Amino acid sequence: MPTTEIHIVSNILLIAIIYLFDKEVKKWFLEDKKSFLYLCLSVFGSNLIDIDHLLATPIYDPTRCSINFHPLHSWYTMPLWVLGLLQNNKFIRYFSLGVLLHLWLDWISCLLLI
Repeated sequence: MPTTEIHIVSNILLIAIIYLFDKEVKKWFLEDKKSFLYLCLSVFGSNLIDIDHLLATPIYDPTRCSINFHPLHSWYTMPLWVLGLLQNNKFIRYFSLGVLLHLWLDWISCLLLI
């Protein structure tokens, strides 16, 4: 499977990864389906940081590393995402976790380009 497809599937599997490792998420899934749905939307929403790809020409380039090329994928914004993990609001926390996992997957894709 080409790198692009692996990357896209990996971004979709973020919720499964979080579900496997977070007891609080399992509790929400079993007891409160509405909170679990909001959590899923929050993590999937973290993929919206890819909106900064619209600022690039071409919008998609399989040979380009997105880390430090796009504004929301830069090292300067990563402390913002880490600070989001410290928030009391669980949806901000999981959104930030989703963004950091997304950036980690982007970084792995960059390593595969080398």
